[in-house]
Amino acid sequence: MSAYFIISYDIVDFEEFQNYPPKVWDLLQRHGGELLASDMEAQAIEGDRKMMHAIIRFPSREQALACFNSDEYQNQIMQHRHNSTTDARVVLVQGFDPETVA
Repeated sequence: MSAYFIISYDIVDFEEFQNYPPKVWDLLQRHGGELLASDMEAQAIEGDRKMMHAIIRFPSREQALACFNSDEYQNQIMQHRHNSTTDARVVLVQGFDPETVA
């Protein structure tokens, strides 16, 4: 079953942040990730919005976690996001299967 990262954060260093998207894009492709949404102009309907929001789909929770926990992401790529953003939220949610609704 598909799994989705729902990600939001505020960018505080645009120059450093520019290093993040191309590196994470390549990693996502290798792990079966598909970027479904990436928006710096999201509309807050309820609560506060962050500057950047993204939704990434993976074929499974295992593949999503393998990507996030990979040495490449943890040791080479994630630092660019940590050094350029603040107040980040990264949530992994399971896809909905209507067959499981009773």
